[in-house]
Amino acid sequence: MSYLSSNKLRAALFVLGILGAIFAPPWVPLIVMGLLALRFSAPEVLVIGVFVDFMWLPFGSITVAIPLFTLAAIVLVWSLEPLRSQFLFSAK
Repeated sequence: MSYLSSNKLRAALFVLGILGAIFAPPWVPLIVMGLLALRFSAPEVLVIGVFVDFMWLPFGSITVAIPLFTLAAIVLVWSLEPLRSQFLFSAK
């Protein structure tokens, strides 16, 4: 995959994740976050996670809400790093 098409795919997945956070069920941005974290070392995953949490967490309530999408983004980016580096960057 060329560098230009790789960047277009990355940008398209990011836009799909943001639009999925606004208009789609919660599993759509989660799948997009997984795809981005699996293919790229992407800080966009954290941006999508924070965006979803800011949109859907209840502010000003008595109960403390846990930012699940942000935590999922951190886990996805860190846990998929060894897999991504082994399969995408090794020339064996």
